[in-house]
Amino acid sequence: MRKLMGACLLAAALGAAAPDPVEWKLVDGPGRPLKPGARFEVTLAGKIQPGWHIYSLKPMTEGPTPTRIWITDGQPFLTTGAIKASAPMLVMDPSFNMEVETYEGDVSFGVPVRVAGSLDPGTQVLVVNVSYQACDNKICLPPKTAKATLPIDITR
Repeated sequence: MRKLMGACLLAAALGAAAPDPVEWKLVDGPGRPLKPGARFEVTLAGKIQPGWHIYSLKPMTEGPTPTRIWITDGQPFLTTGAIKASAPMLVMDPSFNMEVETYEGDVSFGVPVRVAGSLDPGTQVLVVNVSYQACDNKICLPPKTAKATLPIDITR
């Protein structure tokens, strides 16, 4: 029992103290002011540190936490379709004893967006959430949610 508690405390300490091996940002916005109701696509770009990986968008019933991307509720933007992802690598993951789809290095996701229909002119901030699990060849960090933001100019 003491060994189990010690292992749990060590895992919690490692997870709490570990730096995030993935940086996220929104790039390739519309590049021009948009009218209410306009559709556009932004790219959510992830930079994964060497030796680390994250998992694809593919849902899994058991195993690691897949990546999930969504637009935060309560803002004047909506997702208008499926997220487009760069091609993942199919690998055997010894930690989970199963084949999984992973990303290493740079990864990008296309997020289709629509501006709300009734909106006053000005700058609005698009907030995109990404939930993911980062692992290396020894440990998996607890799943984490990050936010990426991009100002979008709205016109009439």
